[in-house]
Amino acid sequence: LGIHEISIPVCRGNHILKKYQCPCCSYFTYNVPPAEDWGFICPVCFWENDPLIASNDDPSGSNHGITLNEAKSNYLKFGACEEEMLQYVRPPKSSEKGRS
Repeated sequence: LGIHEISIPVCRGNHILKKYQCPCCSYFTYNVPPAEDWGFICPVCFWENDPLIASNDDPSGSNHGITLNEAKSNYLKFGACEEEMLQYVRPPKSSEKGRS
């Protein structure tokens, strides 16, 4: 699926949490690897994680039938996986941007 299970450490008090990349927007918004997460909705792009899709071109039942490739293209065009979801998204936090 082209999903990078890269994690970055994020400090929360005395704890260091791992964050994983969203398969749509690539920001580090996931608390577990995407392959292990069911139904998480990314607050940056509003993609609902769907570990059941077999490829980036498979329609996602969790996302109104759009594919991950369509969602990625939509995110680049207007900032959400679908234009109707723009009202629900927010900009990425600095801790979600990863290392520069």
